[in-house]
Amino acid sequence: MSELNNENTRHQGPKSPQVSRRYRGSSGDQRRNERYEQLLNAGLNVIGSQGYAAASVRSICAEAGLTERYFYESFANREALLAEVYQTQTRFLKGRMLAAFERSERNTSAFSRAGLKAFYDTLYENPNVARLLLFEVLGVSDTIDLLYYEAMEEFAVLIRTLAESLGLADISEVPNQGMVYAGLVGAVLQIARRWALTNYSEPVDNVIESSLFLFVAATNYSATRS
Repeated sequence: MSELNNENTRHQGPKSPQVSRRYRGSSGDQRRNERYEQLLNAGLNVIGSQGYAAASVRSICAEAGLTERYFYESFANREALLAEVYQTQTRFLKGRMLAAFERSERNTSAFSRAGLKAFYDTLYENPNVARLLLFEVLGVSDTIDLLYYEAMEEFAVLIRTLAESLGLADISEVPNQGMVYAGLVGAVLQIARRWALTNYSEPVDNVIESSLFLFVAATNYSATRS
């Protein structure tokens, strides 16, 4: 993110109180942080409802109820905002999935189903998030593409690490296990895109079971090779 928005570091820690100007009971830093959050929320709403191509700085500021000068206080350009909104929402999604994993039974089917349900429920309940994560980040720029692929790799590593640490799936016979987990994440995303493009007409339980088939099949394949 530093190459997109060097000024975002101001939001990563408190400023010295000596340089904070008080205004109506709030410090200058607090008000900047509040405006930053307003712009993030507005960016998600506008990009998620209208698409990134139609999301101008003016429309985002109008949604946030702020003037354009406050946009450039926090973000260098629209792409910097998109990157930050995307990373914020992937963290949100990952948090929901981790919470679901922690509550699930310790077997491959239950573990996979819990994570998939958290993933698909999040998209269904938050259509703006779904549009952002599944469609609007694709093909914007090399920098955004890199963020996307890094996020997908992080999800693949997360699932692999949890599965192996809990002894839920042994695919050690596969020459490149990383490719398998990356493929599973990619397949789930493609299923999600198809589901979204049909306006979520398929019951979520059917979507989960279709995705679960891939995870169980991968485990069963390994079992037949051992």
